[in-house]
Amino acid sequence: MEEQKQELLNRRIMDANEPGVIRYELHKLGWQQERLYAGDYWFFTHDFKKVGIERKTVEDLLSSIGDRLSRQLENCLEHYAICVLLIEGSWQKANPSQHMITNRGIAYQSWDMVWNYLQRFMDKGIRLQLTVNEGHTIHRLNELYALYQKSYSLSSMSREFTDDRILALPSGCRGKTGMKVIEMLGSLKLVANAEVEQLLEIEGIGEKKAQSIYNHFNKESNNDYNRQNT
Repeated sequence: MEEQKQELLNRRIMDANEPGVIRYELHKLGWQQERLYAGDYWFFTHDFKKVGIERKTVEDLLSSIGDRLSRQLENCLEHYAICVLLIEGSWQKANPSQHMITNRGIAYQSWDMVWNYLQRFMDKGIRLQLTVNEGHTIHRLNELYALYQKSYSLSSMSREFTDDRILALPSGCRGKTGMKVIEMLGSLKLVANAEVEQLLEIEGIGEKKAQSIYNHFNKESNNDYNRQNT
């Protein structure tokens, strides 16, 4: 069983249509070549979530923004638990002032349109990576693979914990506090819906941390309240 798990974790797949230099160098590093129908690369995280990466040069990005890129990114979101858009190349000579084809006809784009477009997909879950050339792309793909093989945290206080759910809690509550709260309430969803009074009933949770957790998961409602009372 452990051998099968390790075999899955060792899998790193690249699309057969990627540039020859990238495929050649990645193959030497253990990547396998297949025909992919979503994204250009994929591998598993340490806890077997599938990471999909769509690679675009800056020029290809600007020419494909619209229905074509939207289909590709939506396809990635459908197939992979973690989706990355890797943009490769220099932005210095890039010119967004060109037309793009959409289902509403021909439109003209500006830098604002480009970044607003990318932001919409970031809101849906797409993560951005930037590289300067093919060599940097090769390096970054391997770095991402290595990163996702580890159960990592955002602070030194929680390095010893391997349950990634604690990363959803506010800073200062991602170590023993986070594990205690999730364990006592049963799930991250129940933690997010908990009132301050419920959190205070958990042994070791003081008023400051209880309020911090509550505020963290109720930012939107707090913002609504503040807007209504200003």
